[in-house]
Amino acid sequence: MNPTAIESHLKLVLLQWMIIIAVAWAFGRLGKKFGQPLAVGEILAGILLGPSALGLIWPKDWPELFPQSTQQSLQLLGKLGIILLLFQVGMEFDYGHLRSRSRTVTAVSICGIAVPFVCGLLIGPWLHREFAPETPVLGFQLFLCIALSISALPIMGRILLEMKLERTAIGAMGISAAAIDDVIGWILLAVATALVNSNFEGWALVGQVVGVLLFFVLLQKVVGPWLRRVWRRSVEKTNGAGLSPSYLALLLVVLFTCCLVTNRLGVFAIFGAFLLGVSLHQEIGLVKAWRDKFSDFVLVAMVPIFFTNTGLHTDIGGLNTATEWWACSLLLAAAVAGKLGGCYFAARLTGQPARDAACIAALMNTRALMGLVAINIGLELKLLTRDLFTMLVIMALLTTAMTGPLLRWWLPADLRKQL
Repeated sequence: MNPTAIESHLKLVLLQWMIIIAVAWAFGRLGKKFGQPLAVGEILAGILLGPSALGLIWPKDWPELFPQSTQQSLQLLGKLGIILLLFQVGMEFDYGHLRSRSRTVTAVSICGIAVPFVCGLLIGPWLHREFAPETPVLGFQLFLCIALSISALPIMGRILLEMKLERTAIGAMGISAAAIDDVIGWILLAVATALVNSNFEGWALVGQVVGVLLFFVLLQKVVGPWLRRVWRRSVEKTNGAGLSPSYLALLLVVLFTCCLVTNRLGVFAIFGAFLLGVSLHQEIGLVKAWRDKFSDFVLVAMVPIFFTNTGLHTDIGGLNTATEWWACSLLLAAAVAGKLGGCYFAARLTGQPARDAACIAALMNTRALMGLVAINIGLELKLLTRDLFTMLVIMALLTTAMTGPLLRWWLPADLRKQL
């Protein structure tokens, strides 16, 4: 690409980024007035900027504002934002609660995968027959079950941070169960990809699981403690001045290295960021310094790009028959019954109070980010038609929109006071 073409491309990306920031900020704050997390408003902003709204109002010139040529640039910016967000999410949570609640985390994560999977198996044959008969049955069925089973780890994190629940037992149990579910979900996505490409290798999947576990242990026992020691020495040298340029450079190099390692293991780069964050969560001063320096920029300028970019590919107007809307309703019902119902049952079975169990289940029912990532992968693998893609995006949006109101309704009295 010559310098003139680069400048022209940059000009268009900057214009799109400016529009995305402004519209996402406005709709995110509008959503908060109705008790919704910022992510819901940001996804809605993307849908309104896409073919479902702006594309209808401005059909001739809309493709010129959001052309295919800039999609990769927007996706790259969005994924960088998600990496930085997940690193902060990993650092923000107090996992000390889990020592006495590991049974609940295990049970919730298992039921959070198994029950929605069963729901997917029940509705999958009809959906395949009606909307995607040309796709491989096994690949379609597996992918549908994954889309219903996955939870939105970073969005759950943002909701907990916004509601000041990040260091509560409910927050720690929810985020930990979601992390387990998401790792399982990514591994299953790898299985689906292998099936589609007719290259299934069972031992490769075992290697992925073992590799991630070993890497997590390495971060917890070696890399995390070393970075924390270097941080304390840095604070002493700078008299508590915060993140020094030298330490920031080291931290970013380690962060991106972790992303590359998990990418190489086949479990997506964003998990490397999350696992490194978890290994540093004990260092409260470092967490605060990172938050003060980067949190607002990431949340305002970077993360909305991902949600908006998904909305740009969603055409709600494409659902124009009663059968399509019935299928959309069925998907939503299966998603909520499987995740919300299954996780509530598991939490109650392991001794959690009813309100705590309901809050954990509501958190697990959140699908926005990870659900949208999985849905986009399904579209790329040609396991979804455009109509099914739109239905699943609507499901991800509505299950996320439910989370805030349900939490406010079900929170124990002592936690409700701090909202």
